This record gives sequence, structure tokens and C-alpha cells, in this order.
Amino acid sequence: MNHRNGADPPTRIVWQPMHQPGAEWCSVERGPNGSTIAGVAVLADAGGAQRFDYELELDAAAVTRRAQITAVLPDRTEVFDIATDACGAWWRSGKLVLEDPEALDVDLGFSPVTNSLPIWRLNLEVGGTREITALWLQYPELRLVPARQTYERLGEVSYRYASGSFEAVIRVFPDGLVEDYVGYWKAMARS
Repeated sequence: MNHRNGADPPTRIVWQPMHQPGAEWCSVERGPNGSTIAGVAVLADAGGAQRFDYELELDAAAVTRRAQITAVLPDRTEVFDIATDACGAWWRSGKLVLEDPEALDVDLGFSPVTNSLPIWRLNLEVGGTREITALWLQYPELRLVPARQTYERLGEVSYRYASGSFEAVIRVFPDGLVEDYVGYWKAMARS
């Protein structure tokens, strides 16, 4: 089977949220010229059923270049068409929403997949720590805000993630894709 630009076959994964009803299906296609990530998360809370369709494009250095998110909520549908210059300037539908030279990643608050982006990009040694800024699509608020985040590599496949007062351990597969966002998301199937 031929894949685009010499990319490996896509990795497909299903995560189960541990903190609310739902599921997420995601396809990750990584190649020498960049990566494409696409998925759908279906979640439920007291407000009702929600669906999030997303597609991300990364360059060869795993820096986010584009994010397209469609949120289908009980009372409305909202589209987030996000572009970046890969130097820290971010636009939503042509309007500047963040300018920070450290902001190279997008963080989708409803999905664990975007925690893999800084893990790939930073390539930390065991014991290494880095603080970054991400453009965070807060969930459930659905606001785009800058978020200071710290990634500390605890072992070969584990990281400590912190942002503000929030802290969690993230375990990854050998390729850096999130396997277990402890207490929040767990991979249930992967192919």
C-alpha cells in the first residue's frame, strides 16, 4: 500500500475517557515531511451529547501548522479554523489570537492526542524538563487561550505534565503517542 510522501501506514487508536462518558477515535499519519492527525471525540456531560471532529497538520519538526475543529454541541455548532506561522503567531479565521514565540503547539482540551505533539517535538532525555506555551482550546468552555505547560520525562515511556495547579502522569507508546493519561484517558485499542 502506498502512503503519502513516504509516510508510514497510519496508526489508529481509540481512547476511553475515565472522567466522563465517551470515546475518541484518532488516525495519526507521520512521514518525513510532516504529520496529519484526524479524529472524532464523542463526549457526554450534564449539558448533553457533544461531538468534536478535528484535523491537525504538523511540519517535519512536529510543529503545529494548522488545526481545524468542528464542535457539535447540544445548542450550536462551532468551527475553529486555526492557522499558525510556526513561529508563535496564531490566527482563528484570519484574526490574530496569540503571539508568543514559544507557542508552537495546539492543545485540544477534549483530547489526549495533542499531548503527544510536544513530546515528539521536544524529544526530552529521561530527567529532562521543558516549559512551553501552547494555544489551548479549553474544554468545556471552548475558548482559545495561551497555556503555560511543563513536560518532565520521568522514564522511557512516562512524563509528568503540569499546567497551573493541574498535574498528571502521561504514559506513552514507544512512538510517543499517548497510551494512558492517568485518571483521564486510556487507550483501549491500537492498530
